[in-house]
Amino acid sequence: MKYRVPFYRATYPNRLNDINVKSFNDIALDANSSLEERCRSILDLEYILSVNNISSAMHLALSALDLKRGDKVICPINSYVDTPEAIREFDSEPIFTDIELRSYHMSIESLRGVLKSAKSKKLRAVVVSHFAGLAFDISEVVKLAKEYKIVVIEDFTDYSVIDKNIEIKGDIAIFSLNYKFDNSLKGAVVGFRDSSVYDRAKLLREHGLVKKSREVDYLYDVVDMGYDYRLDSLSAYLLDGLIDRREELQKERVKVANIYFEKLNGLNHITLPVREKFHKYSYFIIEVDKNRDAFARELKLKGVEVGLHYIPLNFTTYYKNKYELKVFSFPNALSVYQTTLSIPCNGKMSSDDIEYVCSAIKEVDRVHI
Repeated sequence: MKYRVPFYRATYPNRLNDINVKSFNDIALDANSSLEERCRSILDLEYILSVNNISSAMHLALSALDLKRGDKVICPINSYVDTPEAIREFDSEPIFTDIELRSYHMSIESLRGVLKSAKSKKLRAVVVSHFAGLAFDISEVVKLAKEYKIVVIEDFTDYSVIDKNIEIKGDIAIFSLNYKFDNSLKGAVVGFRDSSVYDRAKLLREHGLVKKSREVDYLYDVVDMGYDYRLDSLSAYLLDGLIDRREELQKERVKVANIYFEKLNGLNHITLPVREKFHKYSYFIIEVDKNRDAFARELKLKGVEVGLHYIPLNFTTYYKNKYELKVFSFPNALSVYQTTLSIPCNGKMSSDDIEYVCSAIKEVDRVHI
């Protein structure tokens, strides 16, 4: 059987071993509040809500801002599809910026251009991503947002770990509870600075439903249109138990990245990612100087799974046609898209896995044309 290195490996939630008939009801009662309190404490953010997945998190955040038809939200062109998708659900318009070449973060220069040209009272928010595990200093974004009176939503989905070192500068912050580590479970949390926005989000998380009486708790009213964004209690319990495990896996992932930097340095056709002390390497993204797809095919033939994060939205049929986006409108994103490739980098890789990936890349690089 051919050796295979998968891109992800799911983490076994050890708390499964603790669940029995006696404990299950207790778990169901307080799992969500326990998880939210844990995240509150780690992030030092008072207003936290748990939700069922990262796409719901983005949609709930925009719902809490009472986004309306014709409103505009800025996001980078290399956003994953759930960001513009959530914006379009309100019949609002995503406005795209270009990205920086090496960090793949939103280009501040491009953002300034978008803000200057928009001149619209309908401009409501900007979504910034901490891409591939590299923290984005959004100080300038916050400064511009205040000038133009728009909300800053920080997307930490690709940052992967919820830890005390995270500095939240935006108005709303979104975190995945499973992404990159626990691929078999889904969940997310949304943090808010403004208590009124938090209260609205909390209301909308459960259909806009309120209890009419504490004494007669089966009577309710619906005061707004929401959805069921709730995270189920069992997932909340299991994901809460994986937070500490994530920190261990994160350290192991950085070890994998450091081996890659050592063993893959100086190859003919690839450039290694930005190397910074606090980089989480949620994705280890290499840049292939030419014929990226041919390079990827050869790796896959050798059993090394690869990824692409992410295809610029102006290359996708819906957004290209809907907003008449041109291929060359975002030159940095175009350059990045043509060359980047994500290779396996996770804390569950064995030494054999790491060595095999390095050997495969060296072999492909040696004969690559």
